[in-house]
Amino acid sequence: MTEMIAKDHGHHGLPEGCDRGKMADPKYADLPGIAYDQPDIYETPDTPESNKNTGFYEEESDSIERLHISASEAFTKFKGKTLEGKGIDFSDRLSKRLRTGYDARSVDWELVESGEKETPLQKYQRLQCEMKELLEEVTQLKETVKDEKNLESISSVLLSSRVEEAKKQLAELRLEETLGSELVTNLADPQGSQLRKLFAQLESFKLSGTPSHKSGKIKPEHGVAGQSSAVTYELTYRPEQAHLIQVSHVADLEHRLHKLETVLGATSEKMARLSLDTQHKSLIEVAQQLNARANLLDSAQLDHIEGRLTALSQKMDSINEKTSSTPEDAERNQKVNELYELVKKTETLSQVLPQTLERLLALESLHRQAVDFNKSLTQLEVLQQQIVSSLQNNDTMMKDVQTNFKLNLDAIVKNISSLETRISALNKK
Repeated sequence: MTEMIAKDHGHHGLPEGCDRGKMADPKYADLPGIAYDQPDIYETPDTPESNKNTGFYEEESDSIERLHISASEAFTKFKGKTLEGKGIDFSDRLSKRLRTGYDARSVDWELVESGEKETPLQKYQRLQCEMKELLEEVTQLKETVKDEKNLESISSVLLSSRVEEAKKQLAELRLEETLGSELVTNLADPQGSQLRKLFAQLESFKLSGTPSHKSGKIKPEHGVAGQSSAVTYELTYRPEQAHLIQVSHVADLEHRLHKLETVLGATSEKMARLSLDTQHKSLIEVAQQLNARANLLDSAQLDHIEGRLTALSQKMDSINEKTSSTPEDAERNQKVNELYELVKKTETLSQVLPQTLERLLALESLHRQAVDFNKSLTQLEVLQQQIVSSLQNNDTMMKDVQTNFKLNLDAIVKNISSLETRISALNKK
């Protein structure tokens, strides 16, 4: 129920028909249930059920594309991003400055906070950013000044030309070509480079097996007797760096899988051809087999292989001479050919026969139990038939007994009735 509260100054809780200014009848003064110190409350019925559940029908059409946007993914993508709306113009006027909205050509550069030491790459990026901002301010100043004879306009033009020349000189530095991509990567991510150096040191410690110490990173354990060569590794890294490394590993794996799919194709025809030639089903075994075959083509082994092939060809020639000198037996050759064809047909089954034999040996006990169960089931069926026949005989005998019992009961009833008539006749006499 919906409650409505009415507030009135002076009188509260008066019954219907009473005057607010003056009581019409003093008999209402001492009635129970009237609260003078509380507001009047009027109850109204609730909204009908039909008005609550209003059906909402949304028209479905192929012309309307419905986008399913995940709020969590959008928040993760734009987390930590800012949008600068200063100097944005959507008028789309023709001028040297960009007047078509936000500048999408800019890239994200990471600048250090105040008080921290900048790396050379960060200084280079900061100078590029400041030169770009200065060029935009000078261009805006040139457009705002209308009087060409003014000294300020002349100085702005000179300043603009000098800024453009400085920007060109800054762009001609080309840090990646001058310093190398590896050094630029280390400058951009000093923590990652330190982590890679630490991993290299750990690998060297692992290979050498001798204890080493590094200030702040590696220190020997204390209090462990007989373990002077034990080393404690303390690593500090950012979660973003670990996530980036994990994502890079996944991307590398996807790239390798894409290359394999490109080489092998979507179907398994090429893989079946490789496995048929090398008698292996996995890519690693096929690659090892092909590598072994490629190693046979080494110049150091070709002479040895050539000598063996020459000896084999001489033996084949001698065998051919012997076979040509001896008369051929047509019947024997026919049998040999038949045996060869039979072996060729059963070659595919020869790989399945060992597995089939193992399965049959494993299922031998199960087959014996099945035979015993079949015998027991047969005996049970015979016993069941005997029980059914005996039940049928008992049923027949039961029916005969019931018939005889009924006849005897009728005869007894007749005898009793005749006896009663005789007794009644004797009593009358």
